[in-house]
Amino acid sequence: MGCPEKPSDCGPQFNAKPAPSIQAFGDRATLLNSLQTPSGWAKQDDWVALLPLAEFAYNNGVHAGSKHSPFYLCYGYNPDFTVGDITVTQVPQADELAEFLKRNLEEAKAALTMAQNKQAFYYNNKHKAAIKLEPGDRVFLDSSNIKTSRPSHKLEHKRLGPYKVLEKIGKESYKLELPKSMKIHPVFHTALLHKEPFDEFQRKPKPLPPVITQTGEEYVVEKILDSRKQGRNLWYYVKWKGYGPEENTWEPKSHLANAPKQVAKFHQLHPDAPGP
Repeated sequence: MGCPEKPSDCGPQFNAKPAPSIQAFGDRATLLNSLQTPSGWAKQDDWVALLPLAEFAYNNGVHAGSKHSPFYLCYGYNPDFTVGDITVTQVPQADELAEFLKRNLEEAKAALTMAQNKQAFYYNNKHKAAIKLEPGDRVFLDSSNIKTSRPSHKLEHKRLGPYKVLEKIGKESYKLELPKSMKIHPVFHTALLHKEPFDEFQRKPKPLPPVITQTGEEYVVEKILDSRKQGRNLWYYVKWKGYGPEENTWEPKSHLANAPKQVAKFHQLHPDAPGP
């Protein structure tokens, strides 16, 4: 049969039980790394003997998600792990083993608690409380899920805007007033929104007013950023003077009759770009 031209993981040979997640392996590694043995964990050659203790501590410990231990959810109770009163035994080896089991079980429980706390720490850092917005507020929009015409997304602006909040949709989403050129659904979750910081000195320059001509109001073209062909029509991606990148728009060539210098400069810098 040979090897397929495009290997896939959807074939019948891949129907085996999935491997545990990397996160699950990380939790168990943290648990084992925190266990100590009489011979010392530096050798790392006696971890097999510790696996039953680690498994018991994991299954007998309360998990943050379910608020119960796996043992309790499966059997309705938590088994009691006791090694008896080691002071009344007469076998030194038994006393040593009992002390070994007791100490390692306590350390396994402590390691499990540490792993759960670490998970909670990273989760809380990533999932912050939702911001509260009101209609009229201005927010920046995370651009990670927005496609643009620029060739490298890594060099794209990390945030776009600010945009005006129009209304709240649902519990944690808001509708924004976006430029028509963006052509995307204007409702976003609060995780993608960042409230514009208040500037008491009003240092952000206000957009320039349109230029009044005989034909009406016209906005000043600062520069041309890109060009494209749609059918027989030529379009230019325009940066308007006095406005941020979120206000850039695609305009047909006929709308740029008063910006011949900007068009000529763009084609001089980008001779391979679509042109007339």
